[in-house]
Amino acid sequence: MNVLNTLFLVIMIGLVTQPLESRPQRVNQIPNGNKFQCASCHISAGGGGARTLFGETVNDNLSNGNVRWDLIFNIDSDGDGFTNGEELQDPDGQWSIGQANPGDPSLVTQPWNPNSKPTTSSVEDDFVSRNSNVYPVPSLGVLNVNYLSNYFEKSKLELFDLDGNIVYSDLIESELGENKLKLDFSRSSMNSGNYFLVIRNKYYTLRKRIIFIK
Repeated sequence: MNVLNTLFLVIMIGLVTQPLESRPQRVNQIPNGNKFQCASCHISAGGGGARTLFGETVNDNLSNGNVRWDLIFNIDSDGDGFTNGEELQDPDGQWSIGQANPGDPSLVTQPWNPNSKPTTSSVEDDFVSRNSNVYPVPSLGVLNVNYLSNYFEKSKLELFDLDGNIVYSDLIESELGENKLKLDFSRSSMNSGNYFLVIRNKYYTLRKRIIFIK
């Protein structure tokens, strides 16, 4: 066997036995997978070859060739203190294949890179927003505000009109766990219309759009 034939045979064997091939379809099997494409799972941005830490997690949790997101959303693949779900904007693992991408794509970080992680505030903002309820909508003036907080902290409560003017402001204590507020604006001089209720502290900001009918 001459040198050219030997070289050709070696190349062909390498192609056939390559165990770490790229699977572009898996881009659509993780939430916001289109943000980093194949680089989510492979060290090479073009796909194929060695896997990233997140790619290893994905590869270990496949079912019939599909990614089991429900099994890996709560795993911290890169060990940076944030789960894969928190980094890909689906912290509760509610997303499934075929659904629209969740959360804010601009806040997506790299679940394979320990130096790329969401800010604490973005995670807490999302947590408080998902675990809050303001009612009734519309309101005749009395407003019930319920929200969960991971911190005991003094918070500033403000009400803004659509022009950004503060029409009400107060300092409140946000308790650890469930918080319930009852606000009565029925005797205020505010006009009917849309407003923004904002509760903020150094850990998070809760913003809710409300409607008054007076």
